[in-house]
Amino acid sequence: MKIKIQARHVALTKDLKDYIKRRISYALGSRDDKIERIVVTLSDVNGPKGGEDKRCKVLIKLDGKNDIVIDDKKEHFHSAIDLAVDRASRAVSRRIERLQNKARKLKHSFRSKSSEERETDRLYEDYENEYGY
Repeated sequence: MKIKIQARHVALTKDLKDYIKRRISYALGSRDDKIERIVVTLSDVNGPKGGEDKRCKVLIKLDGKNDIVIDDKKEHFHSAIDLAVDRASRAVSRRIERLQNKARKLKHSFRSKSSEERETDRLYEDYENEYGY
């Protein structure tokens, strides 16, 4: 899992980078085998005006799947990062669970189809044996 951190119109400190990497590693570390890369973008929407304008955008690229994008705004960067990473963790878990359920259903349907095909083959064999075809 590669983590890329970007900042737009914001001074990105080493402490903030370390905080982001620590939060992402903690929240998504158990699923890092399914994650190809993560891009975190921090920006200050209003500039020096203040308000709830600290933005954290998290883009997660899963292996061979659609991207997951989480975008949150808060008054402080730490709270925006916390919220975005928590939401990203839940979104990744949901996506992986849905894919696993889909694979499980597909596997089950193939199993049931193959047993139905075997039953059809037995009926044809019985018919052939009975009527000598």
